[in-house]
Amino acid sequence: MINGIKKFSTLDYPGKPAFVIFTGGCNFRCPFCHNRQIVLKESELIKEEDVFKMLKERRKLLDAVVITGGEPTIYGNKLIDLIEKIKAMGFLVKLDTNGTNPVLVQKLINKNLIDYIAMDLKGSFEKYSGIVGANVDLQLIKDSIALIEDSGIDYLFRTTVYKEAHSKDDILEISNYVKDKSKYFIQPYICGSEQLVDVEYTSYSEDELKNLANELKIEVNI
Repeated sequence: MINGIKKFSTLDYPGKPAFVIFTGGCNFRCPFCHNRQIVLKESELIKEEDVFKMLKERRKLLDAVVITGGEPTIYGNKLIDLIEKIKAMGFLVKLDTNGTNPVLVQKLINKNLIDYIAMDLKGSFEKYSGIVGANVDLQLIKDSIALIEDSGIDYLFRTTVYKEAHSKDDILEISNYVKDKSKYFIQPYICGSEQLVDVEYTSYSEDELKNLANELKIEVNI
């Protein structure tokens, strides 16, 4: 289940020093994904007991644990069990998800097992399946957006943008899926050798992204 870790991060949980757990596997095949080894389970599995040993050793340095992927929710009850053990240690938990399993996310919220949730909005609904390389039930995406917004916990939505899939009109449309624009941001696609598919897309420059964000009155993360 666990295919990667980051022992210390100040970027993955806003305002909190965190330990990051990467779960292997994903139901999407986004060609711009930078976690190829995680998504395709090419990296070596890490024993859960070893992860908890590291967490105990770093308890005084950390406030939170971030669970990302891949897509963590494909593990169902195994994910719930993992988070229950983490919460029992007193850590805050942030979940990163693609929004395809709102039923499981609702269970986690009902059980008070997550304190922060980040959901990737991959593109406009019209282009969604093409962008992620899989057939997507858009109702699941819409249900996830709604339940996250109504959850009462901290959250954010984000889109990794590149010119071939995300025009200004596309980004405006995506931002309108979200009620609170301060909870939505765009971030640049970055070319690199760890992509899932050997295709290079066209990145927006930093200035272009800032100008788009200013014009559309949304946030940008460079």
